[in-house]
Amino acid sequence: MTKNPDYKRLTAKECARLLTEIERPIVLIHVRPDGDAVGSACALCEIYAQLGRECRFLSADKIPERLAFIYEHVGAKIATEAEEFTATVAIDVASPAQLGALYKKFPTVALMIDHHAVGEQFANGYIVPEASSAGEALLEVAYELIKEGYIKMTESLAYALYSAISSDTGCFAYSNTSSKTHRFAANLIEAGIDSADINHRLFYSKSKSQIKAEGFVAKGLKTALEGKVAYSAIELCDLDNLNLTQDDFETAIDVVRSTVGAEIAFVVKETESGKYKISLRSTGANVAEVAKELGGGGHIRAAGCSVSSDSVGDAVNLMLLKLKNIL
Repeated sequence: MTKNPDYKRLTAKECARLLTEIERPIVLIHVRPDGDAVGSACALCEIYAQLGRECRFLSADKIPERLAFIYEHVGAKIATEAEEFTATVAIDVASPAQLGALYKKFPTVALMIDHHAVGEQFANGYIVPEASSAGEALLEVAYELIKEGYIKMTESLAYALYSAISSDTGCFAYSNTSSKTHRFAANLIEAGIDSADINHRLFYSKSKSQIKAEGFVAKGLKTALEGKVAYSAIELCDLDNLNLTQDDFETAIDVVRSTVGAEIAFVVKETESGKYKISLRSTGANVAEVAKELGGGGHIRAAGCSVSSDSVGDAVNLMLLKLKNIL
């Protein structure tokens, strides 16, 4: 992540101290929120609840229905435009662009907590690229707060943090999962959470629409570059024809990345803004650098970007050209 000299890189202890100084925060998460973002935001809301302070979280995009179980269980609430807050905390947000429309509304961020290797620091923050997830980074901060006697590891806090970590590690199957990640997960399970139920909800409980979307993606799957790249594309007309939404295709990349022999997988989605959103996964190649070239970012093996193209075919060809250079 590009370090901005105007902002300080905090330790977990410094981050914990700064959190306690914020009276009534709003927690911002990235556009197209995932389980790590939602779980981490809910964990922050639970931390502030223990501190006796009101806290809400917000994304520029709607929170996917499949992740509602996290904030419903924890009791965290989504902010409304009518509410006022004294400070802004961003979590799992690698750059201002990831805040979408919220960045104009909340241009000054008091604190950021993140784990992305590629991005732009835009506030004083605790940034841990080696962490599996924002949830894992936040757990380090939570331990500092527990050590100082500010909070306790409640079932609700453990539930939110485990959801975040499990989501971003693919149920602890991705290469970003370390021995430390497993130890943290074990500690959270000991707090009394039902980890099996959380994982079922995150990975194995799908709506009929989501299953239909995955079937469409599988049917349209193609390979290129001697089978080293697998990809699929979704146009707006496909959504209309199938009577599906963009949210239904949230797990499309997981279908494509399971292709035998594929070292890199990507999915291209046409958006209503006229751009094409591209999600990338790899077994080793640095797809974050490819995404960064196109104005996006992420992790070495999991990244994304949006491009302007005349057609979905042009967007696919652009990505194949970029990927050819790193294989």
